[in-house]
Amino acid sequence: MGRLGIIAARGTLPLELAQAAQSKGERPFIICLEGQSDADFSAFDHTVFAPGQLKAVTRALGQSGCNRLLLAGKFTRPSLRQLKLDSAGAALLGRLALKGDDTALRLISEYFSSHQITILPNTDFLPERLLPKGYHFGRSLNEGEEAALRTGVQLLSDIGHLDVGQAVIAQQDRILAIEAAEGTAAMISRTADLIDSTADGAVFVKMAKSRQDKALDMPVIGIETIESLARAGVQVLAVEASHTMLADTLIAVEAVLSDHQMILTTRLEPPALFENNPEEK
Repeated sequence: MGRLGIIAARGTLPLELAQAAQSKGERPFIICLEGQSDADFSAFDHTVFAPGQLKAVTRALGQSGCNRLLLAGKFTRPSLRQLKLDSAGAALLGRLALKGDDTALRLISEYFSSHQITILPNTDFLPERLLPKGYHFGRSLNEGEEAALRTGVQLLSDIGHLDVGQAVIAQQDRILAIEAAEGTAAMISRTADLIDSTADGAVFVKMAKSRQDKALDMPVIGIETIESLARAGVQVLAVEASHTMLADTLIAVEAVLSDHQMILTTRLEPPALFENNPEEK
């Protein structure tokens, strides 16, 4: 069947995937991205390459017998001066320059496929990290939050064909921010001063784009995002059922939600945006 490779960026998710794969009988080989990967992979066969060293990465995967690959962790696009491009990296960069995330990831997938390496969804190894339909943690939404949720879902549905971001923050009928190239954390940070604290709470909505390949870039939320939203004054997170992965365990996520008295719900699947109120947890 061949070996499993993991290209690891920031956070604990790559390590948890390696551990889960090992428990299923795999011998994962880890490519740690220099300046990005920050987990301890000393228990696994691993090596380190800088972003842009694509030829070297591909050779290492091939020499290790890898024909399947996971892309895991929070990857921050480096500037051109931070890249250490080899010939393959330079060739691909010419096609990736100023492309959106979806297009870039498809080109990367095509590159690995041409070298007989298939990129798999992370949920193949951590299926319990998918939030199911009907999941709801916390109190019921109030009228203003329901309106904000509808507004956010409508906007993301309308722009889903564009290779922009996966998330928006809305308050009642007003869009406060749309995620773009700056990423989720920066989008949340710049929203804090826009929230009207005298009105019903703001809502963070995250959905997969209509043409998004979820094997390559499934929407992910975790404790880091929840903490950022809490600091900004956002109390409600709404994500797409079965297409949003948790970066941390559900138990850990719910503990943080409880600490901040926040709500997490999957009640946003278009076109039937809302069903009866789910059972609260």
